[in-house]
Amino acid sequence: MRNFNKIYEEVYKECNVELENLRNKSVKKTIILITIFIIIGLILGKIFEYKIFIIFTISAVIVFSFSTKERKRYNSLFKIKIIKKFIKEYNKDLDYRPSMGMPQVIYAKGKFEPYNKYYSEDLIVGALEGGYPIKMAEVKTEVETTDSDGDKTTYTVFHGLFAEVQLDKMINASVRIRRNNISLFSKKYKVEMDSSEFEKKFNVYATNKIITMQLLTADIMELLMNFIEKNKIVPEITLEGTKFYIRFQTGEIFEAKLMKKALDYSTLKKYFDIINFTLTLTEKFLKNIKETEV
Repeated sequence: MRNFNKIYEEVYKECNVELENLRNKSVKKTIILITIFIIIGLILGKIFEYKIFIIFTISAVIVFSFSTKERKRYNSLFKIKIIKKFIKEYNKDLDYRPSMGMPQVIYAKGKFEPYNKYYSEDLIVGALEGGYPIKMAEVKTEVETTDSDGDKTTYTVFHGLFAEVQLDKMINASVRIRRNNISLFSKKYKVEMDSSEFEKKFNVYATNKIITMQLLTADIMELLMNFIEKNKIVPEITLEGTKFYIRFQTGEIFEAKLMKKALDYSTLKKYFDIINFTLTLTEKFLKNIKETEV
């Protein structure tokens, strides 16, 4: 695991020229297409005035189709050339597989909110320091409902980064750390923590309160609060059996932005901070688990 700026400099030197050239070509092609179809639409609109709406609609669909193809091509190379290298430079024991996703059966074991539609991509697999297996991926879950008239409504439950870490020691408790506005469990399982600031952000539920207090130490709570303050993202955690699960409501991640520089510093720093935090937090929990009679 290395410093962000050093990794950024190395990836920039190796990848920036190629990716920026491709991005600029994609942007230019999109702008040219839009200009051409606007001109054609205006000319035809004057000739066939009553059909102007249809002409512009068809033009918009064609432009969107071409620009989507360009974005997909650029995005694919962005993931292979930049994200894959970035992750490997960060930790040589991690491998990025953009076309693969997190199996739904693994995500379900984190015991978050219910859903009935599931999507995943951008899988990262490998091991933490010490050889602990880890899987991370972008996950999106939705709930689709149908009313009495047969009309369907879909809303997003979760969209962000999810990770599973294999522990080497059984935890004789189920511990769930959720955002403070999530109250899905019986009050008898709620654990009151020593930090009032922590409790403003989180609800903690557990089947064994003593073990929970031993695992969720002051340094871990501080790490969580510092991450929230810096990134404005509230992570959620499940500890159960020999597994550690964590997720972040980030929206899409590891996607190229056509109208931003290929190696946009702030975008890559955000990705780095989330991955780095996940691994740092996990390692702290692993240390506590080792030192605690759980």
